[in-house]
Amino acid sequence: MSFLDGNLAAAVALGILAAGGYLLAHARHRQFRFTLVDALIVVAIMAIVTAIAIPLVAAASGQAKTAALMQNLHTFRAQIRLYQVEHGGQSPILYEGAFPQLTEATNAEGVPGPKGKQYPFGPYFVGGIPANPCTGVATVTPADAAPPTGPSGMGGWLSHQATGQIWPDQAASLRD
Repeated sequence: MSFLDGNLAAAVALGILAAGGYLLAHARHRQFRFTLVDALIVVAIMAIVTAIAIPLVAAASGQAKTAALMQNLHTFRAQIRLYQVEHGGQSPILYEGAFPQLTEATNAEGVPGPKGKQYPFGPYFVGGIPANPCTGVATVTPADAAPPTGPSGMGGWLSHQATGQIWPDQAASLRD
């Protein structure tokens, strides 16, 4: 089910509820006898409520994705800062679109290994790098500048290796 299908289904459900309310209120007075006019009124109510509900449901869905993106970005930045504190200011190294040093245990030099006495730090992300909720992509792409001048087109995250900074890989989020 696509994003639009989900919004349309929610809006239609609201329209059906409104029309059902009309039918129940009207049925009390006529003992469940409906005319063509009643049917047209029900269809009109459904159309009006659906037309009003679609933008409201779409806006709420967009706000939820933005909130999830900001939460993931905050968590990502906090985990990178924690890694830097525990590893003498060094940033994790980007390797093949991910940060193995954030998803595996490491030693003081940042070498990944099995969690234990020799590798006491991390993992900072147990389930892997979080996906960008707006795109569904978890891939991290290197950025040449901080902040990046534009999105890479990959849709996940952008990382500047020298500073350890991270941004969502989408144009609207590259302001800070």
